[in-house]
Amino acid sequence: MKISISQITSIFIRIAILLFVFLCISHVHIVSAVEPDRNLFHDDEDVRHRAYNEIGQHIAEKLTRSNDEKEMQHLLIQQQLLRKLKELPDSMEKVSLDNGFREIKTSENFSWEDFRKFLQMYIYIIKEEQLSAENLKETEKQKKTLNSKLLALPESSSEKTMLQLQHAYQIRKLNHQSEVDQQLKKRLMGARDKYAEILDQVNITEKEVEIQTERFNQVKQAFENLAEQKKLASTSDETRIEQQESLLASYLGKELGSNDKKTMHYEQLKLLELRTGQLTRESQVFKAQLDSFAEEQTLLWFSMLSKKEGYFHIADLSGDITKNISRLRKRCAKAQVRKYTYEKELAFLRGGNAMLGPKSLQLIEELDGQLSEIFTLLSGLYKRAEVLEIKGRLLNEAIDQKQPSLGSMVTKTREATDTIYEKTIKILKYPLISYSGMTLTMLVVLQIMLLLIFGIIINRLYGHVVVRMGRKRKWTERTIQLVHAMGKYPFIFIVAMILLSVIGINTSSLALVAGALSVGIGFGMQTIVNNLVSGIILLFDKSIRPGDFISLGDHTGSGGYRGNVVQMNTRSTVLRTNDNINIIIPNADLMASQVVNWTYSDEKIRFRVPFSAAYGSDIDMVKDVVKQAVLKLPVVLSQPEPQIWMAEHAESSLNFLAAIWVEGQSARRPAYTFDIVLTVIYKTLEKHKIEIPFPQMDLRLRDGNNNLKNGQFTDTSIFSAMRN
Repeated sequence: MKISISQITSIFIRIAILLFVFLCISHVHIVSAVEPDRNLFHDDEDVRHRAYNEIGQHIAEKLTRSNDEKEMQHLLIQQQLLRKLKELPDSMEKVSLDNGFREIKTSENFSWEDFRKFLQMYIYIIKEEQLSAENLKETEKQKKTLNSKLLALPESSSEKTMLQLQHAYQIRKLNHQSEVDQQLKKRLMGARDKYAEILDQVNITEKEVEIQTERFNQVKQAFENLAEQKKLASTSDETRIEQQESLLASYLGKELGSNDKKTMHYEQLKLLELRTGQLTRESQVFKAQLDSFAEEQTLLWFSMLSKKEGYFHIADLSGDITKNISRLRKRCAKAQVRKYTYEKELAFLRGGNAMLGPKSLQLIEELDGQLSEIFTLLSGLYKRAEVLEIKGRLLNEAIDQKQPSLGSMVTKTREATDTIYEKTIKILKYPLISYSGMTLTMLVVLQIMLLLIFGIIINRLYGHVVVRMGRKRKWTERTIQLVHAMGKYPFIFIVAMILLSVIGINTSSLALVAGALSVGIGFGMQTIVNNLVSGIILLFDKSIRPGDFISLGDHTGSGGYRGNVVQMNTRSTVLRTNDNINIIIPNADLMASQVVNWTYSDEKIRFRVPFSAAYGSDIDMVKDVVKQAVLKLPVVLSQPEPQIWMAEHAESSLNFLAAIWVEGQSARRPAYTFDIVLTVIYKTLEKHKIEIPFPQMDLRLRDGNNNLKNGQFTDTSIFSAMRN
């Protein structure tokens, strides 16, 4: 068996590759991931405490050996985590939130006060369960994060112990919160069952309904009065704020001394005081409005518990009140953001660089108190609004239980539809772009698109209606286009104004913009405005209309314009010549210059075609033959009949004019018409042997002495010169 050189080479290459791989593997250190220490969160208490003691001793030994301050601080934090982990109880105490429920007997009649206390307990359990679910979710998230960090950590890392302790603490905490959450869910189910039983036991009299109605009317009237007072004060507040801002603007760009700086800081505090007062009044209105919603919601409870009918109406009112409470809660949240902004401004104004006098210091203390009161009021309103929202949902559940199954199904369908509608509107109102106080949302984009589509459809329908009406009433094309333009441009203007309003631009401010641009319009845009106004005048004047044949300037020569008006716009007019050249003429030129409208009132036009005959010709014969010849032409009208006039006795000819009437395209093509008529006249005169004169000249040559005998020159020098 023979082995070739190529096979030997292949064997050596494979051996070399295997050796290289072996060397690489031998130099690689396998880094193992850190597994969570399960003893730190073991179910057995003894196992956990042994693990705690081991890790505690390890930390203490490191503390005694360490001289690095940063490492020692890190170890102290580990000791604190270990202490917190040891303090966690083995099992959570049972949540006792249903003691009040156990005392309630379903056989007794409940007054509204008893039922209100039950609702408070029920709502408290709902909120606790919601809070527990949120905490449980957050703890689960933190546990997963720590577990991922721990698995990605090398065994030799100094952060291993810290992460092990944190991970164990989160797991123990998660177990405890899971127990609490399960207990709360059981309590919530028990409360829900008890709620269904108690609803049938509540007794509301008609007198209580009347008292609550009167109370609601009083609270509502108080809210309306307060809202009206705030509305009246808002104008004054805005004026004072603008004046204060103008006063502060006067300090800009000036070199200020210490007294001026104190005054300026005091004025800044006064501006902040005005804004804080505005926020205080707004918060008081929020409180009055929430009181009104609460009393109205209580009235709906009374109406639902005292009657066995009108559930649809009560459900609608309850849904509206719940939505209004939700909106009010969001407004309170926005007001809190403004309060935080004012606190930051106040902190800046009393900073170390501020020049503060006695008045400023007193004002700062007052503003601190006002902002604290605003915070307390808004926080209470926010929490109260949350409770009222839950109470509104419980009212809807009670309505579903009270009304028949079919009505309940209708109500739930309506609520689901409303929910879908609200979520859709929320998505559509999500801001895409915000710039200079304007916010562009998907809803605004859809409104713009629908408005543009609607405008285009209405504009086209209007054009079709105008065309149909014009054909039915036999309007000319010029009148149809004019009527279309009269409705088209105002409609475009209205749609543009609506679009600006939808985008968020205040159209009333356009008057200010127009006033600011009036100077520029008077100078820089004078020509444009002149053309626009001239175009509008021409559209209504009807002296020039689409389809007319006009001449502008020197229409008899080559320097003027002559053609059909094919389009009239607000800025310019398009004139199409017989050479198929479109000439765009500014409307101001049409208004300022003399225009010959060949078809203004009638399409019939008389052309005067000049021709001549020699002296000695029979004048009557000339007129007769030329008239008969032009009558045979299709471009010449027989009525009115053409006329042949003698124009003048010229030096070498008798000049005539052939006055012929034409219409239509023959009138709009004068060069073509003249060509036909002149050609026929020439052929006719030549046929009847009538001489057409042309200028002749006799040349007379004289010598220097003016010698001339018998009509001949006596001096022959000129002839000899010619021969030479």
